[in-house]
Amino acid sequence: MMIGMPSSELLLQAVVSGALMGGIYALIAVSLALVFGVMRVLNFAHGDLLMIAMYGIVVLNHHLGLSPYLAALVLVPVMGLFGALLFLTVIRPVLGSTPLMQAQLTIGVSFVIQSAVLMVFGADLLNTNSSFADMAYRIGGIVIGVPQLAGFVVSLLVCGLLSAFLTMTEAGHRIRATAQDPGMAWLCGVDVKRTQLFVFAGCIAILAIPAGCLMTFTYVTPSAGIRLSLLSLLVVVLGGLGDLRGAFAGGLIIGLIESLAAALLNNPAAPSLTYLVFGAALLLRPRGLFGRGSNA
Repeated sequence: MMIGMPSSELLLQAVVSGALMGGIYALIAVSLALVFGVMRVLNFAHGDLLMIAMYGIVVLNHHLGLSPYLAALVLVPVMGLFGALLFLTVIRPVLGSTPLMQAQLTIGVSFVIQSAVLMVFGADLLNTNSSFADMAYRIGGIVIGVPQLAGFVVSLLVCGLLSAFLTMTEAGHRIRATAQDPGMAWLCGVDVKRTQLFVFAGCIAILAIPAGCLMTFTYVTPSAGIRLSLLSLLVVVLGGLGDLRGAFAGGLIIGLIESLAAALLNNPAAPSLTYLVFGAALLLRPRGLFGRGSNA
């Protein structure tokens, strides 16, 4: 229910906060979109893998005193190795199978991760010690949190580097060829299986970056993976399955909608606005924001 009309200053604050958060969402979704684009596998455990990285940030911060950003860099190769192991043991056997089988398998992986994290860390809220967690810039009446701004900038930088890698390197060309037509790519000499392994491991490794950004200003629980998986799936479907540009734009849009919904609807029903907008967008643009997504 609407509780009065918020002031223009409050709306502007919501837009700024939503855009900053949306940048982090975009990086999370881009890695999921790339996996789907190359392998046609929609990973329902994506948010849980991000959650593992967030717990890793907490452990390195509490026990070794590493800042969340430095801990994220340490975790990148660790998450990459874990992603490679997960691909070889779980994902590769179901490549080419029905979407239902893939969904059931990755949802099962999600449940296993949540149960394991609950047994190891318990159900408590965990966060990190960050030297600038409470720092903020004030521009007029708008408050910009330093951790959120840093996360936005880092996410944009990583997305830009990923785009440059895919368009300007030989490995990137092989990935794009595999995404467009695996059979033809194989005939042209591309090692499709190795490329798929590289992409999946790389996309899981990338999750350490948004995990570090998020843990500078939020907390993690064993149930966080459910929300993050749902959020990343919403963004990817909104942007168009397999469309990286659409995933980036979708992340920004979802971040804005979440923030504006909280400002406009000051009650527990606020998150429903995100799903209403998502449903409307899906009806009007079933192939994504730019009409380039897959129907698979």
